[in-house]
Amino acid sequence: MSENVLQWEEPAEPNGSPDGSREQRLNLRFHTVRFSGDNQPIPVLSIDYAHIHVWGVNLDIQEADLPHAWSLLSEEEQRRVDRLLSSLHRRRYIAAHAALRKLLSSYCGNCPSLVIKKTGAGKPYLPDFPSLCFSLTHSHEKAVVAVARGRDVGVDLEKVRMETDVLGLARRFFSTRDQCFIEKHRIKGQRSTGIHERFLMTWVAREAVAKADGTGIRFPLHQEWLEPNEHATAGWLVRGAGAGYERVGFVRFLDLESGWIGALSAPGSDWNVIYCTAPDSSISPGNGTPPPQPFQPPSEPEAQGPTQPRHVPSPHGSSLNWDEEG
Repeated sequence: MSENVLQWEEPAEPNGSPDGSREQRLNLRFHTVRFSGDNQPIPVLSIDYAHIHVWGVNLDIQEADLPHAWSLLSEEEQRRVDRLLSSLHRRRYIAAHAALRKLLSSYCGNCPSLVIKKTGAGKPYLPDFPSLCFSLTHSHEKAVVAVARGRDVGVDLEKVRMETDVLGLARRFFSTRDQCFIEKHRIKGQRSTGIHERFLMTWVAREAVAKADGTGIRFPLHQEWLEPNEHATAGWLVRGAGAGYERVGFVRFLDLESGWIGALSAPGSDWNVIYCTAPDSSISPGNGTPPPQPFQPPSEPEAQGPTQPRHVPSPHGSSLNWDEEG
């Protein structure tokens, strides 16, 4: 069996349709990675500075794929798996990190033994391919991988959980601006959101920016707030106290199926997102162009400046760490 085999199983139902509405337009599609079955090598993928590639991965892989997926992990990752108490968490960790290594290998000329190291703050990077930047997030049965060239990148994904007391958390930890956005904001257009979704928008924006800059979320939380654009498809994370403030990170929110909220951050705002899909059994070649059937959301105008004057508790009780690979 080739080490450079990566196949995808198609989602049970297609995500999106072309009429442009929030619920119906093309969303990021999540595929199940298969680590065995075909000996065809992964074609080399390419990416340019102006785009960030985003891949969706289902983590509930087949039992037969687990041994090969396990073999792709580094010794440190394997030790981490051994420390996880839940068998479900172990399986999903293996699936996420093996898929990450397969995808990154395809951008690195099918490098057979990809070395991933971490900074002192725990942010992962590729010492042998320093211009290729990446971020992995996984939540429950889904993972998202973001890949960029020449710029840091951070991605975060959260599952909407209606039992969470988001108003209580917001009033305890967040700024009055974020509280107002969560409780009262009405988003123009087709994006259907309630208080739980808007709370997570403020959270994933913080996490995505923290992963991109590699410094972690900063205390106190109430000195930061989300400044969304008109349709809340993008925005800035703003930090300040008193009369002074600064924009510290630009985010674009991912188009996801109902029940999930995700955000992507990178330096500047001169970049667009490409949702990568695999319509056939394997990833198609880049050859200087984006992967097959990409969806590139239109650029959004930058949000206007405020008109008024990071290891932390997470929305669901766990704490932020670099377990999600940057």
